[in-house]
Amino acid sequence: MENKPKEQGKSKLATARSAAIGLTAAAAAAYGVYLWGRPRGRPRPVTELPNALNLRLNYVSWRDAHYAYYSRPGVGRPVVFVHSINAVASAHEMRPLVRQFQRETRRPLLALEWVGFGHSDRPDIPYTPELLESQLQHFLSRVVHYEGGADVLGLSLGATYAAEVARRRPDLIRSLVAIEPSGLGQEPEEIGKGWARLLFTLPGVQRAFFERLTTPEALQKFARHNLFSDEFPVPDEYVEYGVETARIEGAARPLDEFLNGRLFPRDARESFLRLRQPLLIVHGTVGDRRMESYTELPEISARGNVETVTLATGALPHWERPGEVMDSITNFLAHADEMISAEP
Repeated sequence: MENKPKEQGKSKLATARSAAIGLTAAAAAAYGVYLWGRPRGRPRPVTELPNALNLRLNYVSWRDAHYAYYSRPGVGRPVVFVHSINAVASAHEMRPLVRQFQRETRRPLLALEWVGFGHSDRPDIPYTPELLESQLQHFLSRVVHYEGGADVLGLSLGATYAAEVARRRPDLIRSLVAIEPSGLGQEPEEIGKGWARLLFTLPGVQRAFFERLTTPEALQKFARHNLFSDEFPVPDEYVEYGVETARIEGAARPLDEFLNGRLFPRDARESFLRLRQPLLIVHGTVGDRRMESYTELPEISARGNVETVTLATGALPHWERPGEVMDSITNFLAHADEMISAEP
């Protein structure tokens, strides 16, 4: 009888130890499941920027930052949208085409936001074509990851970066639709002059005046005189979203490189000329409402894998005539596999 309390004490201690070990093991297992199943990107947006495309917003960890992309699941080959580079760039620029694809197809849709823009991180780093091309390559290979490559739709500099990635990694891009692509005419310094009219180009001045020059009034005036034709009223949503993305911390960081021409690849013409994939180039023809020059386009258009569509619009034909642009893209993609360049 005298040994019972000792035995009971030992029994309780053993039970407590077993419980502690069990709880520790359970906690460790739960933590392991958490680590294994935890998304690699952020669970929610880091900014208060609204969702621009009515699609799911996702984040990917890359280098020392996170970049954002929108997605909608579907059936078949993915369609990837890539926006341009400018003072207020984001995936919102692709909104009219994304809407068209949402209504007319069941294909998977993904829209990338460059580092430094939109919902993506805006680190204080040098912004270069090599950086953004590397981001796009990471996105296509690690996130999209579709055998045979995706169909990519790029705007302005976004299309030019995509052309270089397609040239270097043809397994990632099956076809490219380039809307107002950059680098097929004037030198980069000349191309940047349109936005330079919006942001002063003296050293350091653009940051000091960034907020004032990205007000609704300033963006409305710039869009009216540089982007849209007289027949097409500047959409309120285009201005409003531009103002919002310009207010996110770090929004001015890529502007030095953009306005000084460092974000314009020097070999853009070669990237397009050496493409083997089907290529559709869409651009507006209203001369004083275009940000690009196409003096090199005839040489590129002569190739068997290239189609060109011109529309009487300004620099954003997919905003002014989304139905016509969508029809051109649909017809192009329908016979893209037949458009194989005979040139090396």
